[in-house]
Amino acid sequence: MGEFIQFTLNGLMAGAIYALIAVGIVSVFKATKVVNFAHGYIIMFGAYFYFTFSVIVPGAEWAPSWLQSWEPAWMVAMRADLPMFSPMGAVLDWLSNLPRILFGLAGAVICNALLGLAIERALMRPLIGQSTFAMIMITVGLISVLSGTKGLIWTADAEFVPHIAPNTPIRFTVFDTPVFLFGADLVNVAIALILFGAIVVMVRYTRGGVAIRATAEDQSTAYSMGISVPRVFSRAWVLAATTGAIAGAILATRNGVSPSLGLFGFSVLAIVLMGGLDSYVGVFIAALAVGFLEAMAQWQFGGEFAEVVPYIAVLIVILIRPHGLFGQKEVERI
Repeated sequence: MGEFIQFTLNGLMAGAIYALIAVGIVSVFKATKVVNFAHGYIIMFGAYFYFTFSVIVPGAEWAPSWLQSWEPAWMVAMRADLPMFSPMGAVLDWLSNLPRILFGLAGAVICNALLGLAIERALMRPLIGQSTFAMIMITVGLISVLSGTKGLIWTADAEFVPHIAPNTPIRFTVFDTPVFLFGADLVNVAIALILFGAIVVMVRYTRGGVAIRATAEDQSTAYSMGISVPRVFSRAWVLAATTGAIAGAILATRNGVSPSLGLFGFSVLAIVLMGGLDSYVGVFIAALAVGFLEAMAQWQFGGEFAEVVPYIAVLIVILIRPHGLFGQKEVERI
């Protein structure tokens, strides 16, 4: 039972991260009816922006020393009295990195927001009123553009970044079986759930959210009601890019920064199809289900099955309900 709880927690934590990634795809689709196939590569750019502002810039000769490592006298004195591998030592290590972590997150969010805005203004806005299929093909072509641009700016080697939260180990016993978690993973999940919930509330209860839903229903009617459809498009792309920056930073702390992060979006796209392209609730449930199934497959059959079993379930759901678990039936499939 203890192992079941351990793998269940691991799966649900992974599912929460999937949900944060998926919210960007759903937001763009709800506003524009465009399935953004390049969302994984926007997340990859967010991870590399976090790497740039938390590792490269603080390590530059011209950068202030406190940005690389903040170590006031009280922290040095406190660290000297601690035993090796102390949980408090891990907290102090995080505190010394806090300036570059905050700088990295702020840089990643701002740069990714500008990236999303540039994509919308340069590639999507000229196609307003045209075929949705053309917009979707733009996102497919964007994959190669973003992948190639990444190669021109950053190295292809895997790099590591500081954790967003203290990575202290947390141990407890359930049914005489030890359960082991990391503090950083719990904080990452909390951030993902808070952002996901905030976006759902914004879409449902604010004027901006109403404008997004009205535009999704009918762009012409939204225009006639005084809603600025181009502004709605911009907000949706910026929202997707900023949440993608946070998701990219979280993924970078878990797996390191590498070009393979771009492929992550394709796996999450399957989760979005399972939950329903236009349903935040459906996508959230699907993300947790896939995370749980991945963990169970890894536990019972090994790591190689973890990449297969959940997506067999996704295919079965899509075959039975082509519009997803909670998607609207009138949604066009691509």
